[in-house]
Amino acid sequence: MRVNIQAIEKLAEVRGWSTPVLAEKVGVEYSYLFRILNGKKNGGAKLFVGLFKLCKQENLKVEDYIFLNESLSTDNIETA
Repeated sequence: MRVNIQAIEKLAEVRGWSTPVLAEKVGVEYSYLFRILNGKKNGGAKLFVGLFKLCKQENLKVEDYIFLNESLSTDNIETA
């Protein structure tokens, strides 16, 4: 997985959130988010969980903010 940096930056711009405010909303440190937005670091589990929660709170589609490397499989789902 990787973060859609442009979409996250656009969301913050549209909502009037500074990077520190966005970091707080996502539940990560400002410096960590800053490095991610500047391409110096990849996001980890804490960032992805935070983005997922933010998307749920704000009624946003998580797929717009997180890229999956490959499609998720449904092979392990039992059908009745």
